[in-house]
Amino acid sequence: MWRSVLLHEFRDQNIRNLQGLPGRLSPGSLALNPSEGAVLITAGRSLHYVLDTPLVDVIGVSCRVRFRHPGPDFNSSLRIIRLGDAFDLRLERLTTFQALVQVRVHGTRHYLGQLPNPSARFTELGFDWHTKGQAYLRVDGRLVGYHDALSRGSRLTIEDVAFGFPESVPDGPDPRYQLGRVYVRALSRRSPWSRRHPRRHPAAARRP
Repeated sequence: MWRSVLLHEFRDQNIRNLQGLPGRLSPGSLALNPSEGAVLITAGRSLHYVLDTPLVDVIGVSCRVRFRHPGPDFNSSLRIIRLGDAFDLRLERLTTFQALVQVRVHGTRHYLGQLPNPSARFTELGFDWHTKGQAYLRVDGRLVGYHDALSRGSRLTIEDVAFGFPESVPDGPDPRYQLGRVYVRALSRRSPWSRRHPRRHPAAARRP
């Protein structure tokens, strides 16, 4: 079943005003820009949400990220979002004015499309993947990339959702971006309540 893992729109100054599966924000350094209604992600300042119970046996993910990368060209990778240890989506510099969008599912990496670099406005980046191998990349609703065999047959475990590089040195050269909205859903084959509410056999229910 599809489940909403995390939804955050940053409409007010309360960084903890979010929706999703039970969890908590890690005690990282966060910066809220109330004039833009966005969180500034930069070196040493990340957004990291840890689930109370990991979501296992995930066979599909759907991500919508509204962000703006106002900086000049960059030489290193710019990670936009990470789900657990087996999935992430990041930007790689292509030219002064273009960046490649790279997706990783387990050990498989693939470039699906391009984005302007730097971004003069907020852009919605949409990514969908299913264990059958289909992967779609959309920019502001427009399909810009597709793959029909990306890490076919894989299954994921999502323990957390992270934006940026929490391990970065605060004074390091890592680029920055503004995160305006995020919506992450996951398709899991296993219900998280299956062990909490076991089904009783009809014959057992009739026993005195």
